[in-house]
Amino acid sequence: MKPEISTITFFCVSPDAPDDGYFAPGEIRPLIDGRDVLDEVFDEGVTNLWESLEGDALAAGETAREVLLAGPECSTSCCGAVRVTIRREGPDVLWTDWENSSDGPGLPDFRFAAGQYDAEVARLARD
Repeated sequence: MKPEISTITFFCVSPDAPDDGYFAPGEIRPLIDGRDVLDEVFDEGVTNLWESLEGDALAAGETAREVLLAGPECSTSCCGAVRVTIRREGPDVLWTDWENSSDGPGLPDFRFAAGQYDAEVARLARD
């Protein structure tokens, strides 16, 4: 049986103007098969993908790496976080071993065609 291939798109959310004078960060959110999966499992804070772009953490290589996708504005030790392991396996990129320490539901593993995934990560870096 051939594994199901998902699609991924990243979209940017501009911050609302803060009432208290503090800067509210924008967010980069992953849409998997058109679903904002972080919205489904984590409502304690914001995505941390801006930081991932600087270190190229979203790039998929043969060596698996854990990426912090979302965390609270306070501390991950009190309100939890969402992490995923990203790796390349043959012609595919896998997002596996989700960790949601915020008491929210977990997510299943996802498999993306490497060409589509790499193109989307490159588009995000350009934008």
